[in-house]
Amino acid sequence: MTEGEITVIDDSDIVGWAASATRVGEVYMSDVPSMVASVERAAGKKPIKRLNILDHGNNDGVEIGEDWVDVSTFSKYEPYFLLLRGRFAKGGFVHLQHCKVGSNHALLTMFAKVFGVPVFAGTGLHNPVYRINFGDYDRCDQNGMCATGVSRP
Repeated sequence: MTEGEITVIDDSDIVGWAASATRVGEVYMSDVPSMVASVERAAGKKPIKRLNILDHGNNDGVEIGEDWVDVSTFSKYEPYFLLLRGRFAKGGFVHLQHCKVGSNHALLTMFAKVFGVPVFAGTGLHNPVYRINFGDYDRCDQNGMCATGVSRP
């Protein structure tokens, strides 16, 4: 992991366990509040250049530990996500490493607005061990603009 990069994983199942077994320096989450707390502890006073969030997902939304985040539930978790706003370095970004969520531009834009940085995600199945998404990567910015088929973050 590079300076300023934080990877947070839900290791409560075999997929998360395998993802954590192939990384060094990752932190863990069991729900949205613990994800934010883990990221804050890992960052300390340093700005975040890249935040990788790894868990399950689909076209509709993402798991963050035991919490399901989609367009309809986002407002429930927004106060927690807002705690990370302003913690990112210039040029910083979030990479949601969940299956298929990249095609959900409405949700990606919600994340980008709350974090204040661009959010990248893949449109295909994500393999956390080999660190690849078997689809395209899409990016949404906090201004609501989204781009499809962007370079892998």
